[in-house]
Amino acid sequence: MNENEKKPGDWKMIVGGILLIIVLFTAIKFIFWGLEQVIPKPPADVSQSVSVSRSAPAGSSETDAPGFCIHCGKALPESFQWGQFCPWCGEKVE
Repeated sequence: MNENEKKPGDWKMIVGGILLIIVLFTAIKFIFWGLEQVIPKPPADVSQSVSVSRSAPAGSSETDAPGFCIHCGKALPESFQWGQFCPWCGEKVE
């Protein structure tokens, strides 16, 4: 008969565990909110800001060789042409 009896303190442990989970969840949310406030955010569209800095002057044509790899950002040799592979990262620059 003792096995089927409910202990009066069991429900308190369950409710306490649930409250602990809720408190920990809100604390983590609060920590990340604080980090968002402290750490500055990067520009919304990084690809747009990079493309603006890579835009060619008005006098140059589209067939000019790129100065930097669009994948890894390292400087390319002067003899580099469009369609070749980057000597640093191995990606094809098109």
